[in-house]
Amino acid sequence: MTSAKKIRDRIEGADPGAVFVPSDFNDIADRSAVHNILSRLVKDGTLHHAARGVYAKPKHSDLLGGEIPPAIDDIAHAIARGNGWVIVPSGNHALNMLGLDEQVPARFSYVSSGPYKRYDIDGAEVSFSHRANRDILDKSYLTCLVVQALKALGKDGVDDKIIESLASRLTAEDAERLCTETRNATSWVFEAAKRVKEARVG
Repeated sequence: MTSAKKIRDRIEGADPGAVFVPSDFNDIADRSAVHNILSRLVKDGTLHHAARGVYAKPKHSDLLGGEIPPAIDDIAHAIARGNGWVIVPSGNHALNMLGLDEQVPARFSYVSSGPYKRYDIDGAEVSFSHRANRDILDKSYLTCLVVQALKALGKDGVDDKIIESLASRLTAEDAERLCTETRNATSWVFEAAKRVKEARVG
């Protein structure tokens, strides 16, 4: 089976709207060959360009009568994956991801193990801000997301309603892990984590 057929089969086996970067196919062919194959797949409509170096499998909506663009968060994670970064939503984006703020952000911000970068994707600003690796590499993704949401709210913004809302979105295991993984965090963040655990586990 040729490299082109292997790549096409992998893409066809993915869900509509799936997002890819060239490094997703490093196990099939070298970068130059992958680039050429992906370019051909764009030309024949198998893929669309979602951002520079990022490709998406088309997803059609009968309701909207057209193609649905991939989620900005999926594109951001694809960019990170292609660069070998670990990222976690921050600021209002983190609040939205956890259902603490229903307003869809116009600016999608992430803390990252990589350098500071900013992209304009379909009119939305996507920014990556570097953080020390210990802040995001020694904790679970969910713990990091909750910590970023707490920091976005600030100490005085974390009331009982927020605690209850977070507790309702975490499993008992998630809440236990959150408490364990924030022991060395800022004291008020750790106290908030304990409150979430108490609300979820008792």
